[in-house]
Amino acid sequence: MIRSLTRILPSLGWVILAAALLLTVFGLLSIYAGEAGPDSRPANTMKQLAFLAVGLGGFLVVQLVGYRRIGYWAYPLFGLILVLLALLVLARKFPMAPLIEPRRNAYRWIVLGPVSFQVSEYAKIIYILALSAYLRYRTNYRTLRGLLGPFALTLVPVALILKEPDLGTSILLLPTLFVMLFVAGAKIKHLLLILALGAVSVPVFYYSPLMNNYQRTRIQSLFRQEDTDKRWRLNAGYQLNQSKIALGSGQFAGRGFRGSAFFRYNLLPEEHNDFIFAVIGNQWGFIGCMVILFCYLVILAAGLTIASMTADPFGRLLAVGVCALIFAQTVINVGMTIGLMPITGMSLPFVSMGGSGLVAGYLAIGLLADVARRRPVSIAPKPFEFEREEA
Repeated sequence: MIRSLTRILPSLGWVILAAALLLTVFGLLSIYAGEAGPDSRPANTMKQLAFLAVGLGGFLVVQLVGYRRIGYWAYPLFGLILVLLALLVLARKFPMAPLIEPRRNAYRWIVLGPVSFQVSEYAKIIYILALSAYLRYRTNYRTLRGLLGPFALTLVPVALILKEPDLGTSILLLPTLFVMLFVAGAKIKHLLLILALGAVSVPVFYYSPLMNNYQRTRIQSLFRQEDTDKRWRLNAGYQLNQSKIALGSGQFAGRGFRGSAFFRYNLLPEEHNDFIFAVIGNQWGFIGCMVILFCYLVILAAGLTIASMTADPFGRLLAVGVCALIFAQTVINVGMTIGLMPITGMSLPFVSMGGSGLVAGYLAIGLLADVARRRPVSIAPKPFEFEREEA
């Protein structure tokens, strides 16, 4: 059984790539449906196709370089990304145009001539690399004091990303941290204690200067979905209300490709970014939504299989971190679209419009595929397996 799994392990990388490509095709069709017409050009669709080409190029580059060679530069890359995130925060006080300019009052992009990129999207991948490098040969994180290092490694970029502001991306790092610590062997009782302390501190964080007023309003929309106040529904509650209408009107088989006037008249803000799942549900109904979710389950199952069959501790942590990141981002995006989670400005991996997110996504699964291809022979015990010990 183990030998047969080992033989198919490299092919799982291509399975993951195929699932990601299918997701991107759904995204491209949804973007095209909203902008194509007799008098319009599908500019956003063409941009997204160009970013897909860059992402696939990044996927291949990762295969050529190798995840272990990239991991050698994990700490320098992490230091560089922290510097870039700090520059974005400083740009609020000290103008840095044309290098850094605000978009919708958010400082998230660095512009280098004709190229611009969203730093936080790449910070997610580099964070996983750095945390994997930090945890791979350590055991001190099995004590409460030893958890200070991983949490410091996490909270610094979280705080910087929050100040951009980018609540969605900052939230993603925390579940990724907990999953990686759990797989690395941190004690469950310590993680539960930290979760309890975090839950207690939520009200403090909610009213802290790190949170902007519009972010608080987005969180409030989760608890005011049934509010009949027209002013609320036409303002802060408008986006979520329209998203649920779009999904519901798609029913089982959907309204058909470009068959609904719902999106042609721009009735759903951010329809091709944060709320693209509602576009898919409207066009292809319950069936289309299930296909999307199945693709993510394929990526998750293949990625966890790769992690479980990898003897290299760095490769295992890297694979688990990428799976946790994609899974958490998907759950949060779909959850906020259907009204089960607060609206956080979270994109849907491989589907939502956005060049940095798409390229970063293909770099992430490139790492997964490379872990599957390169399985170093190890005579050491399996990583992250500890004998029973006293609490």
